[in-house]
Amino acid sequence: MRTFELNIFIDRPRDEVYDHVSEPINMIGLQPLLTTIDILKEQKSTSGVTLRPFYTVETFRWAGLPIFRSRVYSVIHLTHPKEELEIHVFRKPGIQIVFRYFFNEDVDGNRTHLTQRVSFEKVSKLLENLVFDQAIKTQRAMLTNLKVRLETK
Repeated sequence: MRTFELNIFIDRPRDEVYDHVSEPINMIGLQPLLTTIDILKEQKSTSGVTLRPFYTVETFRWAGLPIFRSRVYSVIHLTHPKEELEIHVFRKPGIQIVFRYFFNEDVDGNRTHLTQRVSFEKVSKLLENLVFDQAIKTQRAMLTNLKVRLETK
């Protein structure tokens, strides 16, 4: 299983950063390929963890024209509210990725150290390098967009 980790500091309190990432609607504008989102009903897992499922459509473009659309099912797991959450992503053909977010507050409470650990749970060997490279680019853009969005509020 391949993994990678990204870190970023955001000049906003931890609770504010956590609350923003934990809401599916806020993914619009953060993820570069995301074009539509369909939020499903919030649920609880058997262990009591709040789950926020949603569908997205990612549009891949070439020369500005849409060439491929992919429907993706994702579930946000609020594993440790205000400190940690996971986003489980299921996409065709049989790809499963888990994004773990860790929210650490600076001593003064006005800055958040956000760590994102990405684990590829299930990826075909044929697509592994392509999926891995695309995920790194997408997640760097997402964290940068999150920082800009929250710091310019």
